[in-house]
Amino acid sequence: MTKHTRQIRILSVVGLVCIIGYVFNVRSINSFGNTLGNAFGARRFLAGLDPYLDSSLLPPWAQNNLVDVTEFPDPTRETALFWHVPKSGGTTAKRVYECLGQTLANRLGADPRFGHDQDEEIVVFHPFATEPEIKFVNVDTTTKAGVVRAARLGLVPSGKVDMIFTTDVNFATEHLFDPDHKGRILALFRNPVDRAVSKFYYLQTATWERTFKPEWQGMGIVEWATQHNIDENFLVKKIVGKKLQDPVDVGDLVNAKEIIRRRFIVGLMVDMEESISRFNVILGLNFEDTKGKACKKQFFGDKKEKKGDKKEKKGDKEEKKEEVTADANAENGEGEGNPGANPHPTLEEGSPEYNVIAERNALDMILYNYITLLFSEQKVVIDAYASMQEQNVQL
Repeated sequence: MTKHTRQIRILSVVGLVCIIGYVFNVRSINSFGNTLGNAFGARRFLAGLDPYLDSSLLPPWAQNNLVDVTEFPDPTRETALFWHVPKSGGTTAKRVYECLGQTLANRLGADPRFGHDQDEEIVVFHPFATEPEIKFVNVDTTTKAGVVRAARLGLVPSGKVDMIFTTDVNFATEHLFDPDHKGRILALFRNPVDRAVSKFYYLQTATWERTFKPEWQGMGIVEWATQHNIDENFLVKKIVGKKLQDPVDVGDLVNAKEIIRRRFIVGLMVDMEESISRFNVILGLNFEDTKGKACKKQFFGDKKEKKGDKKEKKGDKEEKKEEVTADANAENGEGEGNPGANPHPTLEEGSPEYNVIAERNALDMILYNYITLLFSEQKVVIDAYASMQEQNVQL
């Protein structure tokens, strides 16, 4: 296929999906006001306009095992599933919720050194004596084998876990939840090009990772993107349940968009503090008590510091940008052997290198742009939840 033909096909896909995207866009929610009831009205209005919004479009695992975005959150009746998209802020989110004292299911839960990997029942334990607020259950929900074991032990029905972290959202949802024990998906997303670049540089030096790639050292990023990167359109493939080597098409993109629209509380890595605050509403947590304020300051600083940031000199801003980039790239799995920051070169949007990666991840780029729209629109629903929670507290 010539480069010209490839560009035409990409533009055709983009054009078609833009039309589809218009159908699925939820911008009309704002016109119905700022209450949850009106959000329900918007959903019914959209469903009446287009047959694609029928629930049959959702696969059984999403339709039956997950609560809808517009269902009022109740942590006593649902369990949070955090989809950890690699290099998208998931490690930071995990550490925030460790700090907040949530009981997590993650890779460390089944680490043999803690002595609970062979237990035949769900056990909550404190892995680190010096950090008593950190609590895990004794399963590893980051692998398919671990998910199957967690399901066999009855992880969700046990009621002993607050948040489940997984890298395989489709498989985990299908096996861990059921119509009587539903889940609520939370996820942080990042520009697919930035995520790919971060992964490229990170895995060159991440000796503690199972996917460590020393052979990428010295390789040009275009060579890597065109010859060695196997997870193109990663988001779409994972959501619809395809393998990384499988092809995806516009139909898969449509399905992924609808699943996210109806079943995901979305966050953006570029707006981490706001995203975590929204997740807290869903989880019934907040940053306002003593513990919450300490955790918020630890991960996001305080308002006084942020006001001071506005007065930074140019050199200070560049230094801060490097620190943010380094923090964004400290996504090294579960913290074991964490060397800290992993600064790396970035790609300028519109540069030849950026465009090569964007074109090879065209469906993910479209999906990410759609997610940024949803992030804006979901504020209506999240604010409604927060308002209703405040009213319930006052009562």
